[in-house]
Amino acid sequence: MVHILLVVFVLVFHIAIGNGSTCPSREWIEQSLEKIHVPGAAIIVVNATHVLYEQAVGYKSLSPKEPIDIDKSIFTLGSISKTFIGIAVMQLVEQELVDLDTDINQYLSEPQRRIFHPHYPLHSITLRKLLSHSASISINRQEEDTFFKPGDEAFNESLADVCFKYVNPNTSNWLPKPPGSVSLYSNQGSSLAALVVERIANMRYSDYVEEKILKPIGIDITKTGVRLSDFENINDLVTSYAYAPNVDYFEKYYHAMSQLNITKISDNFPTWLQISPFSLSGYPAGLWRMSARALSVYLRMFLNNGSSILHPRSIAEIRTAVGCGVIPMFTPEPVNNNTIQRRLEYGLSWYWVTTDKGDRYFGHAGELPGMAHVMLTNKKNIGVI
Repeated sequence: MVHILLVVFVLVFHIAIGNGSTCPSREWIEQSLEKIHVPGAAIIVVNATHVLYEQAVGYKSLSPKEPIDIDKSIFTLGSISKTFIGIAVMQLVEQELVDLDTDINQYLSEPQRRIFHPHYPLHSITLRKLLSHSASISINRQEEDTFFKPGDEAFNESLADVCFKYVNPNTSNWLPKPPGSVSLYSNQGSSLAALVVERIANMRYSDYVEEKILKPIGIDITKTGVRLSDFENINDLVTSYAYAPNVDYFEKYYHAMSQLNITKISDNFPTWLQISPFSLSGYPAGLWRMSARALSVYLRMFLNNGSSILHPRSIAEIRTAVGCGVIPMFTPEPVNNNTIQRRLEYGLSWYWVTTDKGDRYFGHAGELPGMAHVMLTNKKNIGVI
C-alpha cells in the first residue's frame, strides 16, 4: 500500500545549521508542505547543548483547524520508537543482564515456545541480529496491516503473544537465508527485542522506557505514552490524515485499512481522509507518542553520548554498523549493484543513511498511516527532527 505521508516531523537536509547556511523562511516551509499535501509539521534542530532552530507550521487538526504546538502537540513517532529499544537493551548490557550475542531463548525462558529459524536451527537468534534487522525474519505485509487496531484494542493481546505468534518456527515468516547473513527491516524482530527487555527487567516494556530512559533525562512522562488512555487530554494528539487525490486512491486506502475508522472530510475529490486514533500490535516498534520538544530532549541525550543514562561506549556500539556494514540487504532476486547496501547500514536499532551526494546521517525515520517522521544527526553532531 502506498499512501501520501502527512502530519510530519520533516527533515529538510538544507536546513544546514552548522554548515553556515541560512534557515528557510516560514513561508518557504509552508509552500513546500502545501506542494506535497502535508497539513502540518514540527521541525527542531539541536546540538548537544542547545536548540538551534525550531518551527511549527500548519495544523494538527483540519476540522476544526488547530495549529501545531512544539510543546503540546503529541505525535505518534512510528519507527523512531525502535530507537528506545536499542537504548534499553544497551542499558541491560551495561548491567551485565544480557549479552548481545547470546541466544534470546535464554532470556525469554519459554521452553515450549522456542524461537529459531526452521531451516537453520543452529543459527541462533540474538539481540544483535534483532536490533540490526539481520535475524532473517521476513515481512508479511498483509498480516502486518492487520496489526493496526482502532482505539487501544491492540493492547488486548500481550506483547509476548504477538511476538510468538509472528516469529516462531511454525510460520513462513522467515527469509531463505541463515540469520546473520542478510538484513531486512523487521518490525516484529524489534518488538521481540523489546520483549526480552520486558522479561529481563520484569516490568512492562512501556514502563521501562518511561522510568529508565525518559524520566531520567527530564521528560515529563505524564505527557508521553503508547496507549491513548495514557493521555489526560486526547485532543493534544495530532490527527492522522491522508490526502486522497481521487476515488480510486480512497477505495484502495480504505480497503487496506478497513479495520480503522477512516472518513472523508469532503465528498468531492481531492480530499483529506481523517484516520481516527489507533493502536498497533507489537507496539514497541512504532507506537510511542510524545511532543516534538520531548523528542528533541531525547535526541540531545544521544548527542551527549548517553548523558546520564548510558555510557559513551554503549552509544558507540549503537552507532557501529553491524557486520562492518557489509551484511547484504536481502532481495528476492540477485542485483548487479550495491546501491541499496551503500545507502542504508544498520547499527543497533538506529541506522546510517548515505545520500546520493555521499553525505552520511545517523538516526531513524518513522511512518504510520497519515504520519511520517525523521530524526537524524550529522557528522558535526547536529540533530534534526
